[in-house]
Amino acid sequence: MAAFQEHVSIAVLSVGVMIVPFHSMGLLNIEQSLVALFFGILGGISPDLDSDTSKPIRSVFKIFSITLPLILLLSFETRFSIVEMLLIWMVAGFILKMVFFKIFLALTQHRGIFHTVPMGVLFGQVIVLLCFNFFHLDANIASLYGFFMFFGFFVHLLLDEIYSVNVLGIKMKKSFGTALKLYDGSNKTGTFILYLLIVLLWFFLPDSGTLFSSMKEAFRTIQLF
Repeated sequence: MAAFQEHVSIAVLSVGVMIVPFHSMGLLNIEQSLVALFFGILGGISPDLDSDTSKPIRSVFKIFSITLPLILLLSFETRFSIVEMLLIWMVAGFILKMVFFKIFLALTQHRGIFHTVPMGVLFGQVIVLLCFNFFHLDANIASLYGFFMFFGFFVHLLLDEIYSVNVLGIKMKKSFGTALKLYDGSNKTGTFILYLLIVLLWFFLPDSGTLFSSMKEAFRTIQLF
């Protein structure tokens, strides 16, 4: 299993390389490229959110408990006074940190359902919907942010799977097959719900127009040598 620092480094490198053709084709400007990089890095560490012992992941939880309530609060059209906003922010952050995340860690197991490809798809869909509906971003930009979230997530799974192969000894470690997978065999109910959510959210995704054809052209511009 790769360490946290390695996941972050590989996420920065792989997502950065992937962003280049999108930027060169004008699909992302400098500012949007930096946001896409952020989502790629966020995706690169998300599969370890179910790790009870990871200190960096606990730090991520703390950041989420501070920033997520603020982002959602600012997205509401209803006007609150400064005192009301501070109170709502503090209460929501406390609930996320002390209640939701503790329940989340208690109900999940490391390399369980969070370490699956469809979970990365779901994370990408959620980012698209948040960017499009709450921040009112262009459908194509929101879809690209969701794509980079999924891409970083997938890179994390792939890296963990690579680490499960002992290349020098030419043998598989016990962890082989537990990182890059399409379902969690020990959690069939959760896997069913996960796929059901993906199907349901698919109908709410914005129409990205010609984005997929543009992405295809962007991939063609990638030259390794």
